[in-house]
Amino acid sequence: MRPHDQSEQWVKVAIALVVEKMSPDPGQAPLDQKHSLIAQSERTSGTHVLITKRKAAQVLGGLWELPGGKVEPNESARQAVIRELREEVAIEVEPIARLEQVEYRYDHAHVRLIPFICKRIAGTPQALEVDELRWVSPQNLANYSFPKASLPVIQSLAQWLKRNRETLKTIRNPTTDTPAAP
Repeated sequence: MRPHDQSEQWVKVAIALVVEKMSPDPGQAPLDQKHSLIAQSERTSGTHVLITKRKAAQVLGGLWELPGGKVEPNESARQAVIRELREEVAIEVEPIARLEQVEYRYDHAHVRLIPFICKRIAGTPQALEVDELRWVSPQNLANYSFPKASLPVIQSLAQWLKRNRETLKTIRNPTTDTPAAP
């Protein structure tokens, strides 16, 4: 990534790394009523991250991504990530940490990703504005095809998880309101 020219137009995108501890058998993932899709989970214990699949007709369609979207005028990146997760996957999140932003030049746009580590505080993920969603363990993220701009964010997530093991133990599952499994 090279430094950007001040005259270039950059799109600010707030993205969420929704992390959650899962018990050894999280059971059947909930049915998404709108699209009749089952939100898939790897069904393993430990930390998982919510990922979504872009709709085929979109730019970079069919690729997996970290949910989020454009920061609107007069909106902070933090406000945008909360709004976007409500709109895209029907959950309420609380950003708990901000990672270093990433700038990337695609042929179609220059993006500035502003990533937040988030915890889910309410709702069951549903594929409202995406084709599919899954809870994936961080070590298995490499098995999914992501846009190139997301790769440094995923690396930052791995580093954050190593440094913040204790923080993860305090994240509660909003559907059971019990502390997450250690």
